[in-house]
Amino acid sequence: MRNYASFANIFTISIAFASIFVVVILSKSSPAPLSLSSVSPARSINIANTRLAGRFLAPSLGQRTFSSSPSSSVRTAALRRGIVACSEVDLIREVGKDSYETTLKEAGDKLVLVDFYTDWCGPCKMIYPYLEELARDYSGSLEIVKVNCAGENRELVNELGVRVLPTFMFYKNEKNIATVKGAKRDDLKNFIAENTA
Repeated sequence: MRNYASFANIFTISIAFASIFVVVILSKSSPAPLSLSSVSPARSINIANTRLAGRFLAPSLGQRTFSSSPSSSVRTAALRRGIVACSEVDLIREVGKDSYETTLKEAGDKLVLVDFYTDWCGPCKMIYPYLEELARDYSGSLEIVKVNCAGENRELVNELGVRVLPTFMFYKNEKNIATVKGAKRDDLKNFIAENTA
């Protein structure tokens, strides 16, 4: 009887460590960052509901939920790093090689700022929220559009001589009146202030 009891204890401990091991392995292979928060039960494992969790885990961990979706602090930090979240209104339109000339023609004598960027460009991501702010502040007199320099737009980008990212080109009446290379907020703001009514 005594051997059976010690075997049962060893078996119970082994099961507890195996369940912890599975949680750790799942956290290593999850595509999103692992966080401790309360999220939807469909994507989480509640440690308190496992049969042996109360015996071997600290009580403070017994009520937590492991999740593969990021916590709110992770989402906030992502926004600070310049990762663009979906907004209700797109202030800046995406244009490509087919719609580039048409966009400039439709703008007429309104100032147009063209943002040349790529998805992997850090400074491009960092300045994007500032561009949205400019689009809001100068909504009647400035139109901001963006061109992704990768893929099908490479021919257009080479034609225009874009070599530095981000590059900003200003147009009025379909003519390029200025170019700013690099994420220079003050240069953008000053030029817009001088050339808008």
